[in-house]
Amino acid sequence: MGEQSEDNQTRIISNELYFAEVQRMLDEGKEVRIRIKGGSMRPFIQDGDSVLLVAYQGGALQRGSNLLAKHQGKYVFHRYVRKKNTQIVLAGDGNLVLKEYINSADIIAVASSHFPQNSLVENDLNHRWARLRGLAWYHIRLLRRIVAKLKHIVQR
Repeated sequence: MGEQSEDNQTRIISNELYFAEVQRMLDEGKEVRIRIKGGSMRPFIQDGDSVLLVAYQGGALQRGSNLLAKHQGKYVFHRYVRKKNTQIVLAGDGNLVLKEYINSADIIAVASSHFPQNSLVENDLNHRWARLRGLAWYHIRLLRRIVAKLKHIVQR
């Protein structure tokens, strides 16, 4: 069940209930727009932005695509970075180390568009540049970790 938020204008519901409804609408062939919560997709997708999802029908995925999937009982919205044996490897753009290993059966949807918060812009997430930019960002994780560590040392 849901509960009222502090502003009494919105309802807070569990992720299970929320994503069950998202899944139902996707199963009906509808596109579903969801709001992103958290910073794991920074710098390209911010907390509060929204994305348009299309049900995953199976088949080939384009590397660099943004996927909604289930990983260890939790829902994640991360980038498809590579395939390892039969598993699909996902990583959040803002994550410096973490990766999720899933099977194709765990994929719920592929994001087609990104809507930055407080903007009228719609970004095509499946455009080659958007996917390549995200993959490049993933592949410089080691450099990003070094820079983050140096920043931490300097700020002490």
